Amino acid sequence: MRIIFSLLGLLIVLAIVGILAKNQLSAVAQLPTSAPSSADTGAKANPTPANIVEQSKQMQTQVKDQLSEAMKSASEAREKAMESGNTDKPAEKTGSAY
Repeated sequence: MRIIFSLLGLLIVLAIVGILAKNQLSAVAQLPTSAPSSADTGAKANPTPANIVEQSKQMQTQVKDQLSEAMKSASEAREKAMESGNTDKPAEKTGSAY
């Protein structure tokens, strides 16, 4: 008797999950497949990439540029701090950490 209820419960859960998956997939299938063009959105400086490869390359370039800019500004800030004599010296060790 317990096995029958377990299987029946499992089938009910499986049916619910199947219905939810079907609803989600049908909703995704109704989405427009073409991305809006840059003329539609008004974004002329950053055009929408046509495929995943171009999008990936564009994201890699953006990250590389941002990282380069951050490193440059950090280097400039460090040089400025060194010129002004504001060097951070580590605190003197007073004893054992135990």
